[in-house]
Amino acid sequence: MTDESRRGGSQPSGGAPGGPKLYHAGTLTYTKPALAILFFWLLWGDFCYTLMESVTGPLMQLKFQALGASNTELGLIAGTIPSLVYSCLNPIISFKSDRFRSRWGRRIPFIIFTLPCLVSGLVALAYGEHISTFLRSFLGAASISPATFTIWTLAVLLVIFTFFNTFVTSVFWYLFNDVVPEHLLARFMSWFRVVGLASASVYNLYVLPQSQTHYTEIFLGAAALYAVGFTLMCFNVREGEYPPPPAYVDGQTGPVAAIKTYAAECHAFPHYWYLWISTFIGSIGGGVGVFGLLFQKSTGVDLAHIGKINFALTLTTGLLVLVSGWLADKYHPIRVAMSGAFLGLFVATPATMIWLFWLPSPHIAFLIQLTITIALSAPVAALTGVWDPPLLMRLFPRSRYGQFCSVNAVWRMVGSIIGGVSAGYFLDKIGGWTKDTAHAYFYIPIWQMCFGVPSFIILIFLYRSWLKHGGDDKYIAPILASASTTMPGQAQAALASTERDKDPL
Repeated sequence: MTDESRRGGSQPSGGAPGGPKLYHAGTLTYTKPALAILFFWLLWGDFCYTLMESVTGPLMQLKFQALGASNTELGLIAGTIPSLVYSCLNPIISFKSDRFRSRWGRRIPFIIFTLPCLVSGLVALAYGEHISTFLRSFLGAASISPATFTIWTLAVLLVIFTFFNTFVTSVFWYLFNDVVPEHLLARFMSWFRVVGLASASVYNLYVLPQSQTHYTEIFLGAAALYAVGFTLMCFNVREGEYPPPPAYVDGQTGPVAAIKTYAAECHAFPHYWYLWISTFIGSIGGGVGVFGLLFQKSTGVDLAHIGKINFALTLTTGLLVLVSGWLADKYHPIRVAMSGAFLGLFVATPATMIWLFWLPSPHIAFLIQLTITIALSAPVAALTGVWDPPLLMRLFPRSRYGQFCSVNAVWRMVGSIIGGVSAGYFLDKIGGWTKDTAHAYFYIPIWQMCFGVPSFIILIFLYRSWLKHGGDDKYIAPILASASTTMPGQAQAALASTERDKDPL
């Protein structure tokens, strides 16, 4: 029995004669009110999670900069090291989650049992400087400057937080694919994006301007909201029953067989290699993302105005993402995402190079950033927002959705590992060449273009491969016929394309 047979009945159907219309997701059945309650709790969880994520990234950037960390150190601590932790853990968690079976489901246990540790990590980051002061005295490390010791104390605490956050980051997205009726996934993801952007807007408008004066309070608030919000979501969302987990490629068990299965199933076809390589190269270009807030500050705009710019970005993107979701349903997510990538690479990114040639007053700089944000950055974010997960849901085999998502995440994280530290080194060198550290951030678009162009070219090959595998109406996700090796009476098949990846709309 495959995931496809389990999820085959996701279309709405009539219940008893004269009864309410029913919606199905595998063994789960919903009425419209029950479906609304499901959506509420999933979107509530997203709100809490996005707000927590919005706090940790930017605030750590500001904290490390205030402590005097170099761009190379910042790229290493805030980009490379967390990416390394994520890339090591995510495949294990995703592979195990796809095959995990319990009375509470296969996704929620990974979230709820790591929640206390994650919240503790947030609290530790809130009091990071106090912890550093205590440890420096306790260890007798007076020869190390207080700032340096604090930087690396916070770095260790960030690694601990990232370790536990990886459990949530890995499986939270997979939960939607298991509990939401299939024909409603695209529309649900549109609202999911809207809620995520709304929580980011709350942060940018009200929290970011206070981040340098209320660092500890903000982290404690994020910890409390996440603890309460995610606990409520986990206890109010129910997973259905799953078929037996898919067999390993050689019919054996154990860690070696698991690694072999993971590597073989996910890397057997050029079709997926196009995605892996495009993701990898694009992530190197995206390694400058950890310097995004510092780029905005270098134009002379203060944090209060940056918060307004980012609020405009999230608000506009939130409105446009509903349109992009409709376009993705009508024309397929791969076409919409490619359009967004093209607009971002050849229009929006070049527009941000204006700061290389002109640095106006802070008031004019604010207006220019606001205009670029609303006219270019928001449409790009809305169009590319259908890439992950709506496109991946329709590109990967459903029975191993988490596993394939983890491979994509690994390639993205490996690219981020390389990109974070190398982008920081690049900016440090540019700063030394220009004799102006702030001006170095204006070269970020050049870095993005150097890696964005080859990534987009490989994406075109992925699109052509998608057409060859069936395209709009007949797409079949290729996968190794792993289960056939354990079925009596069947000859062992080398390859099989048995996983339909088409929403029954």
